[in-house]
Amino acid sequence: MSKIDISSAACSDIGLKRADNQDSYLEVEGLYLVADGMGGGVKGRQASATCMSVMEKLGNCKIRTKGEILGCMQEAQDVVGEIGAREGGVAGTTLSGLILKDTDMEEEGNAWYVVNVGDSRTYHVCPSPEGFDRSTFEQITHDHSEQQKAIDTGKYLPEQAEKLIPRNLITQAIGSPSPLNPDFFRADLGGRFIICSDGIYTQMSLSKLANLCSASKSPKEVAHSLVEAALDGGGSDNATVLVVDVKAECGGGWLVSRLSPEEDIDFISDATMENLHVQRE
Repeated sequence: MSKIDISSAACSDIGLKRADNQDSYLEVEGLYLVADGMGGGVKGRQASATCMSVMEKLGNCKIRTKGEILGCMQEAQDVVGEIGAREGGVAGTTLSGLILKDTDMEEEGNAWYVVNVGDSRTYHVCPSPEGFDRSTFEQITHDHSEQQKAIDTGKYLPEQAEKLIPRNLITQAIGSPSPLNPDFFRADLGGRFIICSDGIYTQMSLSKLANLCSASKSPKEVAHSLVEAALDGGGSDNATVLVVDVKAECGGGWLVSRLSPEEDIDFISDATMENLHVQRE
């Protein structure tokens, strides 16, 4: 059986206008996550760091299930909520990234869970003979934000929503008093994944983001170039990114699909299978 070959790198910067860095990330084999804390000062830092600490417990699971991941996320929800209650006000954090189903690192039968709460994002780009194919660059996750909600409901066009609604108004966060309702996706193994806080993607054009993410460079070089570009673009927020390159057989293409509440990686409905999004190499 073929083993999965993963190389990764992270870069995080306080930015040019913040007093402290409230972002955190988790980079261990099979777990690649970014969290953007909120609540101000100590609360924001504690919220994101605590979330990462709880999610790291998944490293003890040989085979991860959606239920186990949800359990960790709910634990993080409770613990982060306690930080807000203790410190006064609300503490919360976003969460986005990759969780490998089977930790034996075998390709056969394996896949990524892509998870998301809030407005941090996970992107993907397919490999090509020359490196990575820019034309396949895409956002996997869907923002939980008032801007995105207005776009989804047809209230505003994207350019209108950007002008009329503050970008930092999110509709979900770990630690929020509201019930947790994370998004789950199933994604094929191969390609390059880019996981970042909003301090990366809001500081540059989509075209520039795609160019940098698709560069034929190492994960470390790509991560640093993204943070540098965010600073050059204004550096108005903390900027954190994880770049994960995965060498695995892609067969006829790379596939990703949102999982419904009833589905897991090994239990996907026929309707979902018929509507799998296919990104050709």
